[in-house]
This record gives sequence, C-alpha cells and structure tokens, in this order.
Amino acid sequence: MKNIVFSLLMLFASAGAPAAVIGFDDLPGDETEVIPDGYRGFDWINLGAIRADAYPGSGYAAGTVSYANTAFNRDGGTAAIARMGGFDFVGAWFTSAWLDQELAFEGWRKGELLYSTDVSYVLDTVTPRWIGLGWSGIDTLVIYNSSGTQWAMDDFTVPEPASLGLFATALAGLAATRGRRKARR
Repeated sequence: MKNIVFSLLMLFASAGAPAAVIGFDDLPGDETEVIPDGYRGFDWINLGAIRADAYPGSGYAAGTVSYANTAFNRDGGTAAIARMGGFDFVGAWFTSAWLDQELAFEGWRKGELLYSTDVSYVLDTVTPRWIGLGWSGIDTLVIYNSSGTQWAMDDFTVPEPASLGLFATALAGLAATRGRRKARR
C-alpha cells in the first residue's frame, strides 16, 4: 500500500511539473554569431540570437517576450532545430522582424515526416504570437516562412527532462506494485 501511495504522489507531482523554456537570454545577443550547436542540447540551423534593443520598433523588440534576447532566422530563409534522440515541441512565441509573413512547420523523426501544419501562421511586427504545436517524438523541427525575411522566436518550450523522468519513474512504480499484488493472489 505504501508503494502505491508513493507512486501516485510521484505521478501527480510530475503532472504539474514545468516545461523547459529556452529564452536565449544567456547568449551574447550578437546578431553576427550563430547559436552554437549543443546550446541547451539542440542544434540550431540558420539561427542566431539578437538583443531586443538592437532595432527599436522592429519585430525583434516586440518579439522578445523574455528578458533580453530572441532567436531569429539569420538569412531570412528556412531554419531548423534538431536534437539527437528526439524531443517534444510544446511551442514558442513568434513575431515577424520587418513585414507581415506566414510560417509553416514540419516535425521529422529519422528522416520521416511525422507532422506538418495544415495552415500557415500569420505574423506581424507588433504582437508576438504563441504557436503551440504539442508535437512529440520528433528529432527535427523545420520552420518555413513566406517572405524570405527574418522572424523572431522566443521562449522555445519543450517538456522538462526531469519531469519526464519523474513521470516514468512513477509509472514504473505503479506497474511494479500492481505486478506484485497480482503475484500474491
């Protein structure tokens, strides 16, 4: 009985656990530099970080929803975020840097397309837009835009790895306890 109660407590504790939010604020914000591969466990293809105050009145300033920096697609084209072993993508805030545009997304796993947005998301330069996709089990997130110009992305959100481990441990504990109870019968 103690094991069941303990496992249930762990399960409930993990359910409300926070997500990991990558705000890019610990990077220098030098727009000439790429976000280095391995930053926060991801590879960042065609992405840099820029300070919110670099271009006052731009979508970079409006799109920085956390403290100081936002990520952006450096050459204005397609960008991608990848992690060996995969990840779940909850969502992020997006704003167009210079002019209204549309974004579309794809989620890939081992070279196979798992997810694709059926619609494009319209961005402006004034109001950050939360794009929550809730995709699980991808190893690459590809972001396409319609304009060929830059967009800003902030608070890239994935489930907290510790929360997933806690949840898995709780489920394993429940399964083990249930198995022992069946064996006694």
